[in-house]
Amino acid sequence: MPERRDSEDAQDIRRVLAGDASAFRGLVARHARRVHDLARRMLRDGHEAEDATQQAFLNAFKALERFDLQRPFRHWLLRITSNLCRNRIAARKVRKDLLRPIGGEDAPIPEPPAPREALDLLTDFAARQDRVRRAIEQLPERYRLAVVLYYVHDLPVADVAAIAEAPEATVKTWLHRGRAALRGLLSPPGPPETPPPGGGTEV
Repeated sequence: MPERRDSEDAQDIRRVLAGDASAFRGLVARHARRVHDLARRMLRDGHEAEDATQQAFLNAFKALERFDLQRPFRHWLLRITSNLCRNRIAARKVRKDLLRPIGGEDAPIPEPPAPREALDLLTDFAARQDRVRRAIEQLPERYRLAVVLYYVHDLPVADVAAIAEAPEATVKTWLHRGRAALRGLLSPPGPPETPPPGGGTEV
C-alpha cells in the first residue's frame, strides 16, 4: 500500500537524519527496482542504468535534509532519477552530435486517455512485453519519460508533472503524442500497394 510505504519511508528518513545512516538501506530496498526501471527505460542501457541508479540514491542521500516529509519520497526520488537521466542523455547527444528538434509544440492540448483505455494496443502485454519495451525506447526523451511514469509506474498526471518539472498541460501533450507514436510503432505494417493494371496509366 502506498500509505504504508510512505510511512515506512518517513520513519527511515527520520532515522537517517538523526544519525543512523544504515536506515537508508530500507529506502533503497523499497525503491531500487522502480528507480532502476525508470533509468533503464530512459537511458536504454543496462550498465548505465545501474550507474545512474546508484548515483540517484547517492544524490538523494546527500540532499535528504532538504526533503519535505509531507510529500511521497518515491516522487522526489524519481524526480532526481529523471533529472539525472536527462542530464546523461543531453551529454550523450552533445558528444554524438545527435540533437534532434521536436516540432509542433503549439498543437492543441488533448486530455490523456484513461490508463486502461490508453493502452488498448497492449492487450496482451505479457506476450508482447519485449516489443513494447523496444517501442517505448524509440520514443523521444520527453515522451518516453511521461509514458513510463504514467503507464508503467501508474502515476497520475499531476505526479508526472512534478517529477518531470513541467506543467500538467505539457505532460498531457507528451502523453498524447507518445501514445500516437506507440500506436504507429506497434501497428502491423499494411499490405504493399499493388499498381493498377496497365501500369497505372489513365486513359
